[in-house]
Amino acid sequence: MFDRQIQDFLQKPLIKIGEQLIKFITPNQVTLVGFSMGIISTILIFFEIYNLALVFLILNRICDGLDGVMARLTRPTKKGAYLDIVFDFIFYSLFVLAFGLSNEKYLIYSMILLFCYVGTATTFLANSLLINIQNKIFQNETKEQHKLIKGFKYAYGIAEGTETIIFMILSLIFPKYFIFISLIFIALCIFTIFARIYVCYKYYD
Repeated sequence: MFDRQIQDFLQKPLIKIGEQLIKFITPNQVTLVGFSMGIISTILIFFEIYNLALVFLILNRICDGLDGVMARLTRPTKKGAYLDIVFDFIFYSLFVLAFGLSNEKYLIYSMILLFCYVGTATTFLANSLLINIQNKIFQNETKEQHKLIKGFKYAYGIAEGTETIIFMILSLIFPKYFIFISLIFIALCIFTIFARIYVCYKYYD
């Protein structure tokens, strides 16, 4: 829901950092480093070392913002875009799984969250696929038709990247309230899933 605003706000500082890093490391290497930070964070969650897990979560998110900026400063690749989104979804899933495995009372909520991630990821990626198909079909049509199709390219919803990160940060700062925080996020995810299904059903043939 707030992804656009956050991205606009962070672009300038990330570009400045990216311009320096690009001299020493590639965007794909930054993606791999960020994913490693995420894996470490989930291991720390399993052992209930939440403060340190939060540090590695923040490092993971910084890398996630930097790799895309650095790619645009050089040459974006399909491989880089693929790794970026795949590693994000794997990390998100591991995060809630680590909570569930660390404490039995969290397990059912982690399972529901995994279901929600499957739903939000599927509706997001399926919509993006349809958009690519529709863009090819409408490439010779009017600009108005093309804009209508492009408007749903990213399948916006209430539960997006920013909201997911907020959920993760709150879970690490207040681990005792993981159940309460999860219930709120689950509700946002379910609303997002059905909203995306409705929009796609309405606008696609």
